[in-house]
Formats: sequence, structure tokens, C-alpha cells
Amino acid sequence: MAEWKLINAENVKPFCLGEVYSSKLLTGDEMAGRQVININEGTLAAGARTSGAAHEKTEIYYIVKGSGDVWLDNDCVHVKPGDIIIIPPDVFHWIDNRMNDEPFVLFTLWPRQEDNGVYQVRLKAWGKSMKTIDEE
Repeated sequence: MAEWKLINAENVKPFCLGEVYSSKLLTGDEMAGRQVININEGTLAAGARTSGAAHEKTEIYYIVKGSGDVWLDNDCVHVKPGDIIIIPPDVFHWIDNRMNDEPFVLFTLWPRQEDNGVYQVRLKAWGKSMKTIDEE
């Protein structure tokens, strides 16, 4: 029988990508011990924006805290907590939080942990995909 897991996002160590964006892997195959949907908590600092990317797989954003603008190719969508955006493959997208004075927090979901570009960066830096705040 498979074991269940409880993850509290407050106990997951953020992986900082520069000074304005941090990423917490909340679910992934490595920590679950089986294939699961990948959920990542991303935090973009107030007054900042991401550089943007396009991916080969569908990506889903669920807005948790703050409001901001998500650019999808040339379309700008203003989002707030509770909004969900489904981003098709090959759509260039980025988040703009430059007009706000509070962090912008979102969950990003992918079918597999390898679809998350930060996954490989975490593996290289930490030797694993996720750490708790108690780990060095």
C-alpha cells in the first residue's frame, strides 16, 4: 500500500534565482516516491518582473497572493488570487509585478517535475529537487 505525504509550504526551503524570484518545489516524483503532478510555489518580489520563457508543455498558473500582470505572447492579463491561467505550449509568457508593493505568489503546475526548468537547476545546486528549511 502506498504511503501518503503531507507537505507544508512553510517548511520547504526556497531556491532563490537572483534577488527577485524564489521557487519552492512542493510536489515532485523524488519526494513523493512515485510520479505525481508537479506543483511549484513561486514568489516574485514587489517591483520586479520575470524574464519570460516559452515551454514545450502546458503550464498552469494558480494565483495565490498579490496581483499582477501576466503577459502571454502580446496579450496582458491582470490576475488576482484565485485566478487560474492555462498556458499552452510554445506561448512566450512572463510576470510583471513592477506596479505593486507586495510580493506576487503563484503555484505553477506541470504534468512532470522535469517540465519545470528550475528542477534541473535545483538538482545541480542541491543534489536533490527539494529541501526543508532545516537542511543546510
